[in-house]
Amino acid sequence: MVYVDALARVVPVLLLFVLGALLRRRSVIRPDTVDDLRSIVLKLALPSALFLTFLRVSLEPRYLWIVVSVFGACVILLATGRWIGRAIGVTSPLLPALLTGFEAGMLGYAIFGATFGSAQLYRFAIVDIGQVVFVFFVLATVLARGSTGEMPSLRSTALSFVRTPVILGIAGGMLGSIVGLGSFLDGSSMGKAALETLTLVASLTTPLIAMVIGYGTRLSRGSLGRPARTVAVRLAIWVVLAIVFNLVVVDGLLHLDRLQQAAVMTMAVLPPPFVIPLFVAPDSRWAYDREYAINTLSLATVVTLVAFSLVAVAYA
Repeated sequence: MVYVDALARVVPVLLLFVLGALLRRRSVIRPDTVDDLRSIVLKLALPSALFLTFLRVSLEPRYLWIVVSVFGACVILLATGRWIGRAIGVTSPLLPALLTGFEAGMLGYAIFGATFGSAQLYRFAIVDIGQVVFVFFVLATVLARGSTGEMPSLRSTALSFVRTPVILGIAGGMLGSIVGLGSFLDGSSMGKAALETLTLVASLTTPLIAMVIGYGTRLSRGSLGRPARTVAVRLAIWVVLAIVFNLVVVDGLLHLDRLQQAAVMTMAVLPPPFVIPLFVAPDSRWAYDREYAINTLSLATVVTLVAFSLVAVAYA
C-alpha cells in the first residue's frame, strides 16, 4: 500500500505535464505567456519555496561532502565526455555538456517537493548546490567559449550567480535560520501574514513548472537516434553513481536517512540543464547541433518522468 501511495503522489505531476502538452496542442495559451509563467516560477515562486524551507532548517557541516562530491562528479564527466561519445558513436561537441549538469530549477524541485513534501526541499537543494556552481562557473564557460570563441569574465559569471533568484532564496533562508528570523516572524500577526503570503506564492511552483515543461516538451520524429543513445548512457552513468554514492557516502559515511538518498537519486534521473541550447546561437559554429541538443532535452524529460516514478516507489 505504501508504494501505491507513493506512486499516487507522482500522478498529479504527470497529469499536469499532460495538461501543459494539451494547452499547446489546443493553442489555449501562447508561447509568450508560457515564457512569462516560467519567469514567475524561477524569479518568484521557487525562490519563495526555498526561502521558507531553509528558514526552518539547521544545516550541518557534513552536508558539504554532498556539495563537493556532486560538483566533482560533474567536472569529471564533462572532462571525459568526448571519450564516452566515441564509445557510443556520438561525436557532437555538445555531448559532454549533455552528459552532465541537471535541470533542477525547472523540474527537480517540482517533482521532489510534490512527492516528498515541500518541507523536505532543503534535502534536494543540498544536492543541487554543487551542480549549480558547476553549471555557472564551469559548464557555462565551456559552452560559451566553444560555441562563440569568447571567454566570459569571472566577475560577470560570479555576479550572475549571486543574482540568481534561486540562490538568493537559499542564501536568504539560511541567513534567516541563523539569525532566528522564523521565530521572530512567528511572534507577530504581521509576521505570520508575511510567511503566509510567501507560502501562497511558493505553492505556485509545482503546478506552473509542470505545465510549462509539458507545454515545451516536443520530439522530432526521425531525429532521435543520437538523443536516445545520449540519454541512455547519461541515465546509466548517473544512476550507478547515485547508488554507489548513497551506499558509501550518504548512508555509510554521513548516516543520513532515505529521504536524503531519494534526493540524490532524483537528481540522477533529471535531464541536462535546459539552458544548453541557449548557448548555441544560430550563427555560432555549433549551430548545426542545436536540434540534437533540443531533442535530447525533450527525450530526457520524458524519461525523467518515468524514472522518477520508480524513484518515488523505491524510496517511499
